[in-house]
Amino acid sequence: MGSHDSTPRCERAELVELLGRTLGSAAAAEVIGREGKRLGLNGAVVPLDTAYAVLDALAAMPGVIGTAASVARTELRVAAVRRRLGQRHRR
Repeated sequence: MGSHDSTPRCERAELVELLGRTLGSAAAAEVIGREGKRLGLNGAVVPLDTAYAVLDALAAMPGVIGTAASVARTELRVAAVRRRLGQRHRR
């Protein structure tokens, strides 16, 4: 991620990890893979907005998947803010 592009990004593995805390790694990878394919999620690193779109779509699902995705979205948001604040302090 040494690019000069300032678009905030997220690793696909981070999405799987966040969902995996509730669903387990295998189920999280399957759900992220299925929803990611539907939304055109390609590559190991995606724009943060795309990551949020995947989690939003999953959060609309009933049951544990929807709940886990809602929590994962909040955790991703907090992590993104922390990274942004960390970058500001290094400048």
